[in-house]
Amino acid sequence: MTNTNMTIAANGGAVTTTIEEIHSDILLQTLCHLDGQSLASASCATSQLHFVSSHPDLWRHLCLSTWPSLHHARILPLVNSSPRRFFSDAFPFPASTSLVDDNDIPDELISAVDLYHRGIPIFSCVVETDTSSAWFRASPFLIDAQLEGSDISPEDLTLSWIVIDPSKGRAVNLSSRRVMEVRKRPWCVGETVARFTTVMGGWAVGPVVMWWKGSGDVMEVGLTVEDMDGVCVSGMEGLRLVKAAMEAERKGKKGEEEAKEMYLEYLKMKRTREERRNKRERWGDMTFIVVVATIFLSFVYMFIFR
Repeated sequence: MTNTNMTIAANGGAVTTTIEEIHSDILLQTLCHLDGQSLASASCATSQLHFVSSHPDLWRHLCLSTWPSLHHARILPLVNSSPRRFFSDAFPFPASTSLVDDNDIPDELISAVDLYHRGIPIFSCVVETDTSSAWFRASPFLIDAQLEGSDISPEDLTLSWIVIDPSKGRAVNLSSRRVMEVRKRPWCVGETVARFTTVMGGWAVGPVVMWWKGSGDVMEVGLTVEDMDGVCVSGMEGLRLVKAAMEAERKGKKGEEEAKEMYLEYLKMKRTREERRNKRERWGDMTFIVVVATIFLSFVYMFIFR
């Protein structure tokens, strides 16, 4: 670490001082205005900044200002116990990973959901999910949250979905932050679907936001895990993937472009698999028709020429 000199004008002259000479309370108030990545970078500049930037109150403030849903009574103690670690856990994006074994799968998950419009928080909610039941683990993995409706464009939204294991105090943000795909469902008038999905190890993980236009806008968001065929995996498989994501490294903001590329590649592979599946089904249908026609003609031939 090196000293950082500052030149301050005083009484017509110039006074040179260092960061170390500035009172820590002033530095603390200044560092409160930085984001997580900038704060981590500042901690590497000087020994004084390293000391001040390690203050738990800084990281607690950063967590609560970034994700308003963390003020919830079930979550706040987890943040307070180790705010810097919680921020590191909840910062996107988890690296691509494979499923872990069934040991020590969480029996409960807490979801902290925050929706932003052009960077400003507009809705927050917390969902507590019992994942210990055989019903949850055998059913398709899905966690639902209800948000207030709003007539806003999906492209202007960013979404954070932090999944927390309260027993271990670990967390992971499974949202892509920015929307990856927006589609209108042709069979359902007025319904728009926006996906905030990340791809990990061949699975598409993340929130899906749905709007219905009608007497009033209704907005629902659900956390899903889909395989390469677009089929929702079971609750047990989803829990294994969530646990693996919690233990994986985080890519940070640099992972956003990579996440977009991986999702586009996922869609490409998904379409390829779907085309192959449709082709096999068409060949199967044609084979069935040929076999049935052959059997029918054989019976006709036997009936006529017997």
